[in-house]
Amino acid sequence: MAAVLLAGATLAALAAPAAAEPDLTGSWERYPPLGEPDLLNARAPIPNPPLKPEWLARWQANEATLAARIAEGQPAGDNYVKCLPDGMPAMMQAMFPMEIFQRPEQINITQEAFNQTRRIYMGEALPRWDELDPSFYGRSVGRWDGETLVIETTAIKDNVMFRWTPHSEAMRITERLTLLAPDMLKNEIVVEDEYLAEPWAYSYTYRRMPGYKLLEYVCEDNRDYVDEQGRVTLRIEGE
Repeated sequence: MAAVLLAGATLAALAAPAAAEPDLTGSWERYPPLGEPDLLNARAPIPNPPLKPEWLARWQANEATLAARIAEGQPAGDNYVKCLPDGMPAMMQAMFPMEIFQRPEQINITQEAFNQTRRIYMGEALPRWDELDPSFYGRSVGRWDGETLVIETTAIKDNVMFRWTPHSEAMRITERLTLLAPDMLKNEIVVEDEYLAEPWAYSYTYRRMPGYKLLEYVCEDNRDYVDEQGRVTLRIEGE
């Protein structure tokens, strides 16, 4: 009798349809927006990058330069000010709203800032970094681990930095995106690289924005020019 029941349960399990992956399609904003209470402790500070000693000094020098420019009321002079996109992984901090468009074979994430779009190819193997041309967003592949979307990315240009953290083009970024609720999405990020003494882990949380449509964001080419000393020159069309 037990064997019959077991066989019936097995057949029922085989006949049951596979659970559908969560639908992440829609617009999202960083949670909590500035000025709102953080009910999920989602704004935990991002730890400093665990750089090896030979690279830590460069990062500390970058931090000192940034602090000095802020104290002077000057812009940082990074790619963002130069009208260049954030790239990966910085674009996932969602300083502006972002949109996720999901298909079985591909998921696109577009950041309103600079109209940045990264493409995640589902079910593909991640190529070696040296088989790719380095770019702002690198090559991303994805897979579903139950209800969690796992994304792996490599081949980021070495001058595309998050928090001015130096890295090699072999840097590998792994993201795990999981719905905490129908309208809350958590992104757990782990960065691995030969410049790091250990993986660098941090996370973001996003809130769904029903009905929101991304606005066009165009940064005028080098409108503000920042030289190596942090001095700013405003470039006006026609001059």
